Formats: sequence, C-alpha cells, structure tokens
Amino acid sequence: MSHTANRILICCHDFSRGGTERIAIGLAHHWVAQGREVSFLCGTTTGGLRETLDTNIGVEELNPPIHRSLLSRFALGKAMAKRIVEIAPDIVFLPGNFHLQLCLPISEAIRRSGIKTRIAFKLSNPLTPHGPWAPLLKAIIRRHRDCIDGVAAMNTGLAREVTALLPGMNVRTLFDPVYLNHETPAPHTAAGDGRFHVLWAGRFEKQKDVMLALRTIQALAKRAPCHLTLLGTGRQQRAVEKAIQTMGLADIVTAPGHVPGIDGWLQNADALLVTSHYEGGPAVAVEALAHGVPVVSTDCSHFLHDIMTIPEAGRIVSSRDPQALAGALLDLRTAPPAASGQLAGLITRLEPDICAHAYLAWFDSLVEDA
Repeated sequence: MSHTANRILICCHDFSRGGTERIAIGLAHHWVAQGREVSFLCGTTTGGLRETLDTNIGVEELNPPIHRSLLSRFALGKAMAKRIVEIAPDIVFLPGNFHLQLCLPISEAIRRSGIKTRIAFKLSNPLTPHGPWAPLLKAIIRRHRDCIDGVAAMNTGLAREVTALLPGMNVRTLFDPVYLNHETPAPHTAAGDGRFHVLWAGRFEKQKDVMLALRTIQALAKRAPCHLTLLGTGRQQRAVEKAIQTMGLADIVTAPGHVPGIDGWLQNADALLVTSHYEGGPAVAVEALAHGVPVVSTDCSHFLHDIMTIPEAGRIVSSRDPQALAGALLDLRTAPPAASGQLAGLITRLEPDICAHAYLAWFDSLVEDA
C-alpha cells in the first residue's frame, strides 16, 4: 500500500474570488508540478476563478449543482460525501473554516465505506467563538474532533487555539503561500512631497473597518502632514465616500477603487495600515514587507506576530483607538528606515514552493498513519 498522498481532492463550494479559493488553487498548481494527482470537487464552478486553474487539475461539479445559500452547506456535505466515496482519494482537503460543516457527513460516509481516505482541514480564521453563544458553538466544534484527521493552522496562534479546543488533534502550523510579483521588485520610494503616505488595501466591509482607517488618518493629520490611499471596493463604499466628505478629509484621502495589484502603490507608500477586526493572515502585510514598507496594524491576526519580529517591521497595536494607531504611524515616520532587504527577509518562509512542499509532507504523514 502506498504511503504517499498521490491523489488529492480539494472540496470547495465554488470558485468565488476569495482568499481561501485563491490559495487552494495556487497550492494545487504546485502539487501537480510535484507529480501529484489533484482535482476539485465543487458545488458549482461559478465564481470567476475557474479559468485560473491549470489544465492538469481536474474539476468536477456536482450534479445537480449546488449554489451558495444560507443552508446550502447541508446539501453540499451530503452530496460531496457520496461522490468522495466513489472517488476514494488519498486526501480530502477542506481549504478553510467555511467548509468545516462538510466534515461530519464526509467522515461518516468514509467510515461506512471502509476506504482509507484522510480528511485534512485548513483553519483559515480563528475558530474559538466569543459571546453568549460561545459554549454552545464550542461544543458543536468539538463534535468535529473525531471526524478530522488533521488540522493545518495558518499561524502559530491558531495552532495553539485549536490544540486547546481539540486536545489530541493532529495540528500542524502551515503558512499560506504569498504570490509576489517578482518581475517588478521595484524598491521602495517615497512620494517626495513631504507628507507621510499611508496605504490601506482591502474590501470595504465591516471586518476590515475602513472607517477606523479614516479616523486614524484624521488623528494623524493633526500631528504631521500625511495622506491616506484606500484601495478597494465593497458594500460600505458609499458610506466611506460620504465619511471622507463629512470628516473633511477630501484633501488627504484618495480612494481610487479596486486595482489589479498593489505593487506600484507600495512603491510610493511610507507605511501600510491594517485596521481589521480579525484576519487569518493578511497577505497585504506580506506584500508590504516584501517592498520594504513597514506595517501598522490592529492586533487582528496571530500571523502578524509570526512575521513582524523586528521593530523595523512596524507596530501591532492592541488598542482600536485611532489615536493609538496614529501614534504608531508617527513612530514609524521618525524611526530609522530598515536596511535594504531586511523586511523582505522576514517572509522567505512564505515562498510558494516552500509552503506547498510543507503541505505535501503533512499530507504524506496523514496517509502514512492511515
């Protein structure tokens, strides 16, 4: 019997343009290049990212297709479980928290069938719930302990969290790969107008808290000449545009909308600002460091503590007070700049080849234990 994960099946609801889907596709490309057989099983192939898949990667849409809805994952889990038993891959890879609900029906089907398929689940965001419903939600999550063979945590903090919640679980810290534009590694250059240029990039959604970015630049403007560029769009776009006007920020805030890449914008930035409530691993922070741009962020991700390990990398601010974030930006404005290549050196372990090989080694170990 082979002890290598030769046949890898990635389960996802669709090909939406989210970070979870993009990373799964990127990893799949590397795994195929290493001689593994990789395919996707989807509720539907809609969403926009289907066209980015290599032709060597198989894609199967459920028949009939299952589109996203409030309760669609219940139907998705049952339908996928039946098909997985027929395919009998070595590994079923569930690429993020959104797909946790699929574990139970898939696991039950695998056990009944007697196939040796292993279930690998990727923890893409904090798993531990908070608030009045936390005890009930934790109990539900603990039900998954016996139906998952291993959990990949995106950073060391998430690994500690899931280990505490699910004692005895096979947990491995596996970083997401970050795909940088190595063809244009333009060095960091400031805009040269005497202002401190701050860049913010993300969806205009509640999770990202773009309004906090506006309050932060408003606070910073009272202490130093500055400018904020907001890259992105989203449901809060009209509210953001209105806030820029009502807060009197039109002269110091630019919002050009969605851009295909931020490399050029980072060349003219003095700092990147992250204001999210939570993140699995903000790739935009990695891109900033690759360009030698320091980061000021809310304490929204354990991942930032894994990569921002020197003062030159920036500041992680425990408070969501805009004055505190403005103070951290002001610190960077007066701090000595990092040496050439110093910040980029912090993220070498996030190179796609390194991350993809680490996943394959983990998959192989799960199959070896089968």
